[in-house]
Amino acid sequence: MAKAKKSWREKLADDKDLPEIIKIGERMSKRWGTGTCVIPAPREVDELMRKVPKGKVTTINDIRAALARRHGASVG
Repeated sequence: MAKAKKSWREKLADDKDLPEIIKIGERMSKRWGTGTCVIPAPREVDELMRKVPKGKVTTINDIRAALARRHGASVG
């Protein structure tokens, strides 16, 4: 019997051992520089997006910066 597909709510709730902070490697450093990078849990991204007031706009770069600050990383 095939396993049922996960709903988007189940996927959002699955943190998969995240957030994870990784060292920026050689390939990534060309774009992001040196330091560390945070890979956030899906719930964290959802939480930040929900905090944006209705009628206002945020950018992915704003979200990345907020996640990096929260975790003490160079980039998000």
